[in-house]
Amino acid sequence: MIDTAKLKEEIQRCTRCGNCQYFCPSYTVSRLESYVARGRLQLIRKNLEDGKDFSGVFVKRIDQCLLCGSCAHNCPAGVVVGDIIKDARELFTERHSPRPAMEATAGNIGSTGNISGDSRENRLLWFQNMAANEKGGGPVKVNKPAEYLYFAGCVSTLYPSSYSVPQTFASLLNKAGLDWSILGEKENCCAYPLVIGGRKAEAKKTAEENVRVVTALGVRNIVTTCPSCYYMWRDVYPKLVPGMPEINILHGTQLLAKLAKEGAFKFRETDCTVTFHDPCDLGRKCGVYDEPREVLKSIPGVRLAEMRFNRDNAVCCGGGGNLEMNDSALSGNVARLRISQALDTKADIVISSCQQCRRTLMGGARQMRARIKVMDLSEFAVNALE
Repeated sequence: MIDTAKLKEEIQRCTRCGNCQYFCPSYTVSRLESYVARGRLQLIRKNLEDGKDFSGVFVKRIDQCLLCGSCAHNCPAGVVVGDIIKDARELFTERHSPRPAMEATAGNIGSTGNISGDSRENRLLWFQNMAANEKGGGPVKVNKPAEYLYFAGCVSTLYPSSYSVPQTFASLLNKAGLDWSILGEKENCCAYPLVIGGRKAEAKKTAEENVRVVTALGVRNIVTTCPSCYYMWRDVYPKLVPGMPEINILHGTQLLAKLAKEGAFKFRETDCTVTFHDPCDLGRKCGVYDEPREVLKSIPGVRLAEMRFNRDNAVCCGGGGNLEMNDSALSGNVARLRISQALDTKADIVISSCQQCRRTLMGGARQMRARIKVMDLSEFAVNALE
């Protein structure tokens, strides 16, 4: 149950200075007060004080938050807006019938262990579609002990347009000669959509199942190319699953940076200018900024041109906070905003380290007919191998 008194107290910390307007991508593309943190907090405060049922417009506004964390990072009063938004979502989930989009996603995760409702067998399609030479010459370890467990995530394994992310990452793991495995059919969604959608009880159940499966294998190192999965395993699971065994959690960029430094890869001269898009969950939420740039700098000939808004001030791709399922038009507008910032750098390629960022930015670039490629860091690194 949400402590409404504490929620009101947190909202009161907002001084309504308006600093969040400058950093909010939703406000930047809409110019509506109800789309920015200050406006959303006052909507929540008013509803809590009046004790009235949440209106459809109110629910829509709270569901339109990207939860990118940019407003909180730059809030002079230190208001953690994302936590308030998540509490509000959980509160109206408790008081009212679930929203259709969230209900469908939660139902899929509960019944099939993934956001799309695909059969569990489809978790292996990305690997089955790899060429034999890319698989390292032998069968992949599925649900077996290994030095590294690759937790690929829902989007990478179940959306064909994203298959190249786990495929290229797997190729790099094989190139480095690492001992790794995947959970395959036993992998569940990391539960991030449930946590940010106000479904904490279901998220806890999913997290417990994932921890149980991994613990049974005796895994001590988990690596994932999904920033949301990384954030969940590293920061959220220990809270959802008390007594969770100690596991070393890595994002793919961290492992690749280590391997590149150790000389595991031989990169050819690659003459191009790139810009790097920092995923919100990887950057602002987890503080991983240097490692992906270290990988890029290890490739000879690559020039890195930073966007004006980078690192802890990076603008969201438009795919955060479950926004794509709640308002695809707003998500697209934010994606085009980010692509326009990438174009300002005159880069040939915008690179990220998140399969969702890749999808969303690709959509924005396509809609703008922008002359810029969008790639995941793993894809770029594989293309640069000798």
